[in-house]
Amino acid sequence: MKSASVIAPGLILALAATACGSTPMHSQVPRTHVDVKDNQPPRPVIQRNPHPTAYEVTVAIKDAPGPFEVVKAAMQYEVLEPSCRPDLGGMAGTRASLLEWIPVELHKQADDTYRGTIYDGLLKDEDYYGLGVCHWSLVTVQFKLLKSLQESDPSFSYHLWHEDLQHATQVPAYFPRSAYNDTSSEGIAFPGVDSPEKFKPEARDKLFVMSISIN
Repeated sequence: MKSASVIAPGLILALAATACGSTPMHSQVPRTHVDVKDNQPPRPVIQRNPHPTAYEVTVAIKDAPGPFEVVKAAMQYEVLEPSCRPDLGGMAGTRASLLEWIPVELHKQADDTYRGTIYDGLLKDEDYYGLGVCHWSLVTVQFKLLKSLQESDPSFSYHLWHEDLQHATQVPAYFPRSAYNDTSSEGIAFPGVDSPEKFKPEARDKLFVMSISIN
C-alpha cells in the first residue's frame, strides 16, 4: 500500500562514501553558476519534496549461516534526461551527471528483521542549470548486508528496481551460504539472485535469503 508521507528528518544509514545526509542537500556554489571545473559543473542546491510517496519495507534474513553486523540501504536518484544538464564538451557530447544516493534508515524489529521507508518523488524537479527543468527518477534501492566492518569480510547486496517497488509485494534475494565465510578475495561482494532456480541443482538447498516485503 502506498501513502503520501512527510520525509523523516533522520535518514542516517549511508552506503560508503555516498551519503547525502538527512536535511536538504546544499552546495557552496549558487545553482545559477555553471562554470565547468575539473570537467564537472558545481553541484546545484537540491531540495526535497515535502510530501513524497512512501513505501514501507520489511527486510527479513532467513537461514543465514551467521549474523550480520550491518544491514543498510540507500536510494539512488538520478536525472536521466540529458538536455537539462550542461554539456561538458568533447566529441562525445558528454553531459554532466546529476545523481544522489540517499540513505534509508532501517530499524531492527527482531532477530534478522528490519523495517524502513523508501520514498518515491523525494527530490524536487527544478531548472538547476538554466537549461530546462531536470526531472529526478528513483532508479533503484540498494540493500546491503555486511558480515562485519572488517575489509577482508564479504558483503551481500541486492538492487530493488523502481518497477519492483511499484508492482511487487515481496522480492526475494538468494545468496550461497558458503559465501559467508569466503575470504578468497578481500572484501568480495556477492549480488543476490531472485530465484533459487538460477543456481545449480546441487546448490539450491544451500542458500540463504533476504526477503524484501513492500507495503
